[in-house]
Amino acid sequence: MTETFQLSRRHMLQLGAAAGVMAGSSTLGVTRLLAAGSEKVKIIHASPATLLVWSISYLAEDMGYYKEEGLAVERLGLGGGPAAMTALLAGEGTMNVSAPGECLAANARGQRIKIIQAYTRSDPYTISVTKAFADANGITAASPREQREKALTAMKGKRIGITAPGSNTDLVVRMALQQVGLDPTSDVTIVPAGSIVNIMSALSQGGLDGGALLAPFTEQAGVEFEAVPLLAIAAGEIPQAGRLQGQVLEARPEDLEAKRDLFAAFIRADLRALKFLQEDPDGARAKLRQTRFPKIADAIWPDVWASALPIFASPYVARDSIQAWLETGTIGGNPDPNTFPYDEIIDMSLVDEGLQKLGWSPKS
Repeated sequence: MTETFQLSRRHMLQLGAAAGVMAGSSTLGVTRLLAAGSEKVKIIHASPATLLVWSISYLAEDMGYYKEEGLAVERLGLGGGPAAMTALLAGEGTMNVSAPGECLAANARGQRIKIIQAYTRSDPYTISVTKAFADANGITAASPREQREKALTAMKGKRIGITAPGSNTDLVVRMALQQVGLDPTSDVTIVPAGSIVNIMSALSQGGLDGGALLAPFTEQAGVEFEAVPLLAIAAGEIPQAGRLQGQVLEARPEDLEAKRDLFAAFIRADLRALKFLQEDPDGARAKLRQTRFPKIADAIWPDVWASALPIFASPYVARDSIQAWLETGTIGGNPDPNTFPYDEIIDMSLVDEGLQKLGWSPKS
């Protein structure tokens, strides 16, 4: 079952103080005009939060690579993948950074959207639970996987948070519940909270028993109110979710055709950022700490970064990682994985051109 969740303004303000993960100078939605005469690019994000999965784009901005390519960026953070895709289709942004689920659903409806770059290999979601839930079921983060999986079965009759119906968080939560034999439609109340920020806030207040979180919120929740990570994609504990392509860059074909040079410049900047991250991960960690995540506890930041590094691999999107999404059977329109027009949707030509110009090959 699905329930609508409303978060008060007071609780939102409390979260801003407690979580402390959104640097004021770099919060999504704030325009940065980087150079006079630069061409403006509006990047749509599927969350208003500052998330580690978007580190490549943050570095491209913070290292000045977008500026050097003649681009001035604005970020528009929305409440989940469906809202972000709606905005892209309406032309409210130049491009969308999100998981590909909503893009695939749009294409199944005949609304053509292209995937032109990968940001992450997969999305390292973790199903986290409140301390009260963990204590009641006798588990900690150090408990064996079998015990943590068994504890998830106790979510029956409880409330678990996602960002929005049809979002990546929705899919991952359903996969995790089905993995332990629960029916997501009847055994658990799935609560659309609107954003990762709201999920964390509701967990901190006891409004939810569990929820899907991303770094750095997973780790921050453990520090702030002793939330316990139950199952993590990055640890191979939700195997079905591990095949799914992570964050990608999406654009409308008509925009790509009209502004190919702009998209080429944008992707070149992203590739320079990926190169910097792979060749100097400590330097990238220090930069992001300064510009995006200054309020994360010193004790956890190195571990947060180290756990995320493996997801920043190839900028290429492989057919298999997209087919994995279709094989879940959860994509709107239920497109056939065997006949889906992958070659019309996945376009890596700008990545090819950018890497050739850089003379660099990323780690796979």
